[in-house]
Order: sequence, then structure tokens, then C-alpha cells
Amino acid sequence: MASHPDIVTVTLNPAIDETVFLDRLRQGEVNRARCHHRQAGGKGVNISSMLAQYGIATTATGFLGNQNTQLFEKLFSETGVCDAFIRIDGETRFGIKIISESIRETTDINFPGAAPTEADLLALDEKLAGLVAPGRWFVLGGSLPTGVSLSYFENLLRQLKDSGALVAVDTHGEALKSAIACGVDLIKPNRDELAEILDLDSEDLSSLAIAARELQREKVSHVIVSLGKDGAFFAGPQGFHHAQSPPVQVVSTVGAGDSTLAGYLAGLVTGRTAIECAALATVFAWSALEDVSRRLPDAAEIFTRMNHIHAG
Repeated sequence: MASHPDIVTVTLNPAIDETVFLDRLRQGEVNRARCHHRQAGGKGVNISSMLAQYGIATTATGFLGNQNTQLFEKLFSETGVCDAFIRIDGETRFGIKIISESIRETTDINFPGAAPTEADLLALDEKLAGLVAPGRWFVLGGSLPTGVSLSYFENLLRQLKDSGALVAVDTHGEALKSAIACGVDLIKPNRDELAEILDLDSEDLSSLAIAARELQREKVSHVIVSLGKDGAFFAGPQGFHHAQSPPVQVVSTVGAGDSTLAGYLAGLVTGRTAIECAALATVFAWSALEDVSRRLPDAAEIFTRMNHIHAG
């Protein structure tokens, strides 16, 4: 393993994901779960986990509530992710995903997270200053918790960019607009998030494709737009690709977009071509969709699946 992390993920508002499987959610009635699954989550945590499974050294940082760190520490120990999280007072939030299997519908309930103090923010700044290096990827993902302002987020992006780091951002709304304005190196909105900030129809794939190409040419070197069942757009310096997997038996959509970004970054740092990066990203997402634990198959199966990806 490298003496320093190849990719650093920053999750300011992680979550413990509780996925509950029902036949169908019936509001106002008693619902009996068929089964459930609980695991450490949050965009950066998910990305680091997938990268580590693929054999890429990664450090995960951000804020963890000191009252319920066990699932995160277990994940980091099992996968080999370097744990650089700042522990803060309180609990890491929960995110409940209720999957109605008969109608293939997911209902999300996201709790508020613990709020970092000014001292916590300074501690994170110091942690990142010790990790930053020219050419190293930093991935900032997810929502901003209470206590973290948009201006803090913008300053964080600028500091990383000014230090020569490569910066990827997976967020939404005003934070996504700020990331684009700051000239980050990669963004990964989903179709709804991109449509929201650009006032587009999220069902109009042609308009979304044009928007992704324009953003790539004018603002951001790499633009990924996850499209759900329609795959994803990948716009980069080497061209534009629309990649889709073959039909997948979907178990859970939780973390699929994070896995797409992890696969794309894995392709970039291992020197793959643009179309290979798109295919690898799609295989990562495919693997997440069919396994609630978001486990990658072995290298041989990943290669086989890459050959089944349609990327034009």
C-alpha cells in the first residue's frame, strides 16, 4: 500500500444507513419488515469503502458523533480505509431507507446530524492541511450539517484548489453551484440535482447531455450525471460517453451514485481511458444495486462485467 492515501474523502454529515425491506409501505398502518440492514454510510464513506475494496489506498475524514462510532470503525478496519475522522459531541445521524419491494419504491427519512463547533472546524482544517498534496484527489460529498455554512464550504474548496489538490464534489443545490463557481475538477450530480440548478427538465436526456458537455467545456474538467435506470453521462477531457449496464436485479439503490463516482475515480487514478472509466464506474454502480452491503466482486468478475457495459 502507498505511504500516503491516493484519494481522500471528506464527509461533513455522514449517516448510519438503516435499510428496511417491506412488501409495501402502508401509511397509517402497522408495517412488518421482511428484513433490515444497518451500515455506516455517507457519500465519502461509501466512496472510500468501494475504493478500498478495489485496492486503492484511501483516507476518510469529516465529522463523526462520538456516541455511535462503532459501525464506522468496524467498516474502516475491515476494508483498510484510513480513519481520519474528527470525533465531535453527539450522535452521527441516521438515514432510514424504506424499500417497498412490490412497487420498487424507496422512501427516505433523513435525520439531522450533530453540529460541529468552531473548534471542530479548525481541527478539520488542520487535518486536511496535513493530507493535502498537489495532484491528490479530494472528494467532498453529501449535505452540509448544522454549523457548517456555505461560506466555510466554499473556503474549503478554494484552499484545496490553491494547494494543488484535485477536487471532486458530489452535493446539491447552492453547494453544487458554489463548487462549479469555484472551478472544482469533477462534479457528480444526479439528473434531478443538475436539472434543479440549471432549470432543466430532468426527464429530457438530450438537454441534460448538452448541459453536461457545456459544463465540462466551460467550468469543470469532469462531469458525471447519474441517471438512475438510464445509466450515467460521463463528460471529460477525452470526450463524452453514455454508459448503461445490462438489466440488473435491483436490491437497493442506496449508495449507487456514490459507487459510480468511486469507480470513475478508480479508473482515473489507475490510468484507464475515458470509456474504460465510464465502464468501471457503471460496474461499481451495478455491484451496489444488487447488494445492499455494496460489496464489489473479484477482479475477474469486474473485468467480465466491464465487457457487458454499453458505453457510447
